[in-house]
Amino acid sequence: MVEHVVAYRGICLSEAMEVVGNQKYLAAEERKFRNDIEIKAVFGAGVYLVSDYTVAAEYAYCHAEANSDKGSVIRQSLCLQNPLLLDGCFGEKEIRGLALAWKYPNGVMDEEAEEIASIGLSRWAGNIIREYVTKLGYDGIVYHIDDTLTYYIAYKPDEQISAVQLDFVYDIRDIGSCTFTDLRNRYHAHMEETSVQE
Repeated sequence: MVEHVVAYRGICLSEAMEVVGNQKYLAAEERKFRNDIEIKAVFGAGVYLVSDYTVAAEYAYCHAEANSDKGSVIRQSLCLQNPLLLDGCFGEKEIRGLALAWKYPNGVMDEEAEEIASIGLSRWAGNIIREYVTKLGYDGIVYHIDDTLTYYIAYKPDEQISAVQLDFVYDIRDIGSCTFTDLRNRYHAHMEETSVQE
C-alpha cells in the first residue's frame, strides 16, 4: 500500500533554512532540550513527520527555545511505498514486543545490558524496531493515533521526501497571545502581501 501525503515537521528556523536549501534533513531526530525535555526516536533512526501542522509547531517551539531562534514548520511531500501500519490497537508497545522477541527469542542477553546503559533503553529498542520493520520489507511507519493525528516515519528519507518548503515561521514570544493557526494565517497573509509587492 503506497502512502502519499503532505506531512509536517517542526524545527528551529536556522535548521529549517538548511533543510529547505538542501531539500533533505541532516540532523538526527533525537534531541535533548531545556527542562529535561527529550525527543526520542522510538522507532529507530529516520525522519519523523506528523499530519497536523499544530503538532509540528509544538515540536518547533522546543527546537526554537533551545536554539534562541524562531520556530518553523516545514511542509513536504512524503511517499512511503510499503509502510507498516500502526494504530491504537496495534501500536508502539506491540511492535516493540514483536521486534524484541524476533531479535532475542531466548530473552535479552546479559551482554546487551552494557549497550542499553550506554545509549539508553529507548534508542536501543528503537534500533531493534527499525531493524525488524525493515527486515520485514517495510520502508517506514504510518502510526494513526486518531482521526486528527498520524505520525509518519521515513526510513529512506532521501528517496521518500520531496518538495520541502517552509509552511510557516513564528516568534515563540507570540505563543501566549496567538494560536498556531493564527500564527500560520498571519505568516501566509504576510507572504502573499510580500509576493504581490514584488
